[in-house]
Amino acid sequence: MCALVDYATSNGCNEERRKVTYFSLEFEEKNRPVKILGATVNWSAMPNYSEANHSEKEQNDGWADISDHSNLMTAKGQGGWTFANLVARFGDISWRYSDQHGEMMSLNTYAKYITTPEGQSDDSPLGIYDSQFGDDDPTRTLLNEYTVPKCFSRDLFELECGSDTDGDETTEEEPRPPFRWVLIGPERSGTGLHVDPLWTNAWVTVLQGRKRWLLFPPHTPHESIGMIEGQPQIPSSIWFADYYEKVTSTSWPAEYKPIEILQCHGETVFVPAGWPHLVLNLELTVAVTHNYASEWGPFERMCEDVVEEEPEFAVRWYAGLKKNGRDDLASCLPYTKKDC
Repeated sequence: MCALVDYATSNGCNEERRKVTYFSLEFEEKNRPVKILGATVNWSAMPNYSEANHSEKEQNDGWADISDHSNLMTAKGQGGWTFANLVARFGDISWRYSDQHGEMMSLNTYAKYITTPEGQSDDSPLGIYDSQFGDDDPTRTLLNEYTVPKCFSRDLFELECGSDTDGDETTEEEPRPPFRWVLIGPERSGTGLHVDPLWTNAWVTVLQGRKRWLLFPPHTPHESIGMIEGQPQIPSSIWFADYYEKVTSTSWPAEYKPIEILQCHGETVFVPAGWPHLVLNLELTVAVTHNYASEWGPFERMCEDVVEEEPEFAVRWYAGLKKNGRDDLASCLPYTKKDC
């Protein structure tokens, strides 16, 4: 079972970020998935769902599914990043619905799609996967409506050459690899089985709706779970129909047993580096996610991937680590004399 951490009442996500946190040692370094409660305190992006303002922990304690009477089931959240509110604010703005090819459509058009017979009958409906939200006006304001939970260690990719010591960009000519996304999708949409790029960690917070997760240990043979090199990614709704019974049967090897997570609004899932995972939206869902590079966990493996897949960024990152006094980490990259 995935671990469960409540940082609304314990030290962690709402305290000043420390160099080494309990979270870093217990989850990042040990490469363990975890579901986090209380990370959205003070987020204006978080809608208000409460009638009696029950806490997230009260709603989800014991991994119980939410009831049919939950106001989430009828999307009655007020304010924040409900889909209806995003359409009202940014309906005419184009958003990316394919992170691989860059196709775009306006939220107004997307809202029509998911309410038409086509969108409601697709086995795997289109979803919004926008990695460039916040880069320009008017969506730039969204970056001020949430914060990275402070339990996570610093994102070391912030230290690339071209960023200052606070991680703020000082040049727009050399962008870092994509690292943040807004995710929107109706029932049956989701993300097929994959491993996050560059062996980075990730966190995903649901603001509206529910997600169903399966995460496999990093040593799971990819072919056995449908990740076949050279073949298209299997949509998550189809994967559940074709593979779920197999990987949850008593004959499935215990060392490859997946972790299952039900994620509801206000909850954050931590995805450790190298874990194959897939996500299925159980209803109309809005989420925000970041990928980040941590020194805790399989850092050397991440360096290998960065050098192979993002060689130009790797040079800048090496120089940035050296510039910021992290020679210990820079030594994991195969460079000796590189300057900004």
